[in-house]
Amino acid sequence: MPAILFSAAVTCFVSLFLGQAALRLAGAREWNWLAPVVGLSVAMLIAAPMEHVPGRAVTVTVLLTVLSLGAAVWCLRSASNRPPLLDLTAAAPVLILALVPFLAAGRGGILGVTVNNDMAVHLTYVEAFLHPAVSATYPLPSDYPIAPHATVAALSTGLSVAPYAAFSGWTMATLLIGAWAVLAAARNAGWYSKTIAATLVGMPYLVAAYYGEGSYKEPAQAALVLAVALLISGCGPRLGRGRWAPLALLVGGVVSVYSPGGLPWIFAILGIWLAGLLAIEAWHRRLREVPGVVRRELAAVGIGTGIFVVSLLPQAHRIYEFITLREGTGIAVSDIGNLVGRLPGWEALGVWGTADFRLQASAAFTGGAWSWFVAALIVFGSFWAFRRGRWMLPPAALAAMLIWKYSDRTQSIYVAAKTLAIASPLLLLVAVQPLVDRSKKPRNAWLVVPLLALVLLFQVARDDLRALRWSPVGPTDHARQLISFRPLIAGKKTLFFGEDEFQIWELAGSFSDPLSFWPEQQGQLRPGKGWEAGHALDFDSLRASTLNEYEWFVTTRDAAASEPPPQLHLVRGTEAFELWRRIGRVGERSILNEGDMPGSTLECGDAEGRAVLHRGGVAAIRSAPILKAVPPAGPNGTVSVQLRLPAGPWQLESPYVSHFPVEVAAPGLRTTLPASLERPGPRLPIGRLTVARPQTVTITFHVGDSPLAEPTTAAVFEYVVAVRAGERDRLVPVRHACGRYVDWYRSARHFR
Repeated sequence: MPAILFSAAVTCFVSLFLGQAALRLAGAREWNWLAPVVGLSVAMLIAAPMEHVPGRAVTVTVLLTVLSLGAAVWCLRSASNRPPLLDLTAAAPVLILALVPFLAAGRGGILGVTVNNDMAVHLTYVEAFLHPAVSATYPLPSDYPIAPHATVAALSTGLSVAPYAAFSGWTMATLLIGAWAVLAAARNAGWYSKTIAATLVGMPYLVAAYYGEGSYKEPAQAALVLAVALLISGCGPRLGRGRWAPLALLVGGVVSVYSPGGLPWIFAILGIWLAGLLAIEAWHRRLREVPGVVRRELAAVGIGTGIFVVSLLPQAHRIYEFITLREGTGIAVSDIGNLVGRLPGWEALGVWGTADFRLQASAAFTGGAWSWFVAALIVFGSFWAFRRGRWMLPPAALAAMLIWKYSDRTQSIYVAAKTLAIASPLLLLVAVQPLVDRSKKPRNAWLVVPLLALVLLFQVARDDLRALRWSPVGPTDHARQLISFRPLIAGKKTLFFGEDEFQIWELAGSFSDPLSFWPEQQGQLRPGKGWEAGHALDFDSLRASTLNEYEWFVTTRDAAASEPPPQLHLVRGTEAFELWRRIGRVGERSILNEGDMPGSTLECGDAEGRAVLHRGGVAAIRSAPILKAVPPAGPNGTVSVQLRLPAGPWQLESPYVSHFPVEVAAPGLRTTLPASLERPGPRLPIGRLTVARPQTVTITFHVGDSPLAEPTTAAVFEYVVAVRAGERDRLVPVRHACGRYVDWYRSARHFR
């Protein structure tokens, strides 16, 4: 967790001072709260060409460090260019909310695991910047915006933190940066009012939900679009000929995060602004003066255009490929992503009575009433904005909603949902502005207006908290173990037997293939295994011809699994995984119909058994595993099962999935299993116990907890299995295997 907070703090520092330095170079003489968003854009624009720069991440890290420190010294030496310390704290509630998923999980980690596992690919892109071996096996895409990944790679390098921590920290920082931008529109407000505005606009429900599922682009894009709207509405700094430079940098940031697909918001906002200005001139009968105004503006526009073009030149080829190679967004209309249905437009109003943003509000009437409450505030806020000359903000919010409506009709609902999240801060800004402004208000409004602001804050923050408590945080204990295999398998063809969608990142640098990818199998499995999602896999799940296609294999440390062929050599083991290398050609061997278990009893009286006996040969026999179903348990829950075990040493395992560590206790055994959010199926080791005489053993599972844990975050064990510790298969003639537990067999014809 400290690494995530450190990454967020450094990202904020870099954004604050790079942004203010850019504004100062453009002519600003005082601090402006759009600086952090401008600085976020500048950092991404500097990092974007990383793949073509000698030294890659190291070079860009040094450049960003020097520029950021220089900008900080330059700005801090001028009192008027320093960020107001008290106003910095106005984003404190947003920081607290951003920490909720981690506090609920009781650890740092990867946001959104199991809800949205796209971060596996994004972390691999970061690794491609950091390690040439990764870029050789997993090349960076030519048509996808990767400036955020390059920035995270620089952050990871400069701070010596894991890429997942740097990415989580960078995403957290975008929330704070968006919240600070709101202060540019709240100049005429006290500190408490600024805090309310920053919280409501910087962290509306959908932004919180997307952050909680690990989506980094939507919070960043929402902050950038909000900053553009505020800049156009007159909330930016007073500038001279460089007055278009901040807009150029912000639009460069939009393209860096969202590719050209992010430009419709910019075109819509600028189009409305220009149309509004022309309407105002027409109303005052000054249209004849417009050409002169345009001529006077050409020099400033030229400077801004030049900055925009130069800043995006390193990404020109990527932008061209996005436009020419992709059809629209590149996401098929039928692709719903991780959604379960279309999101209603009401959800952008920031109040939604359910933890999962993909579901309908649990109490439809209550949710609808609160939505109408926010809608009424937006109507009032629009009237207020027009009366006070801030006429641009309501149309900007309307434009964002029209983009959502168009996307909802023409694009995938997955794409439309993203546009709704981007529109949400603009809507909340229109609603909250009249509630926090200290300008003259009607008589008796001194009580009603603060009350409305607090009610809105309570409702939005409560729903934020509900969504963020529910947001899962992926543990990294197993990832750390798999990453330790990278040096041995770099550039090698590797087969992964686990059920972990993050293996593409964890085993980055190798040509790794998952044997299954939830909920579908990827490789050709034996019919006798009868595999389905949630079943364990082992070496006997594949035919020898498939095994011979790979040199390296990664499995869980599964004592209950089928014994590996002798041509596979164990190279390295960790607490939960094993790395095997094939040193010879694997011979074919047959199995009974055994499902997801390592073997099955040979019943010589049935048709299958008689056929095996008729073919002759040898069979590998072992003691049958002893299984017992284990019920699920919630946070701070305890479940116990009893196993009848013969005398001797036994290894316990379970295919568990748990948000929290699990304490396991049995006679002579006490251990703690790390939290694991990989897909169910693979058996994971628990520990070893020794039974002096045949007896019934009680095994107790106690699930961890945190003060903010959702009661629905249950641990699922499926079953616990006990196998003889250290036992190896014994080869016997098939005729001696009747009634015995058979791992595999080889008929006589294989010996001819």
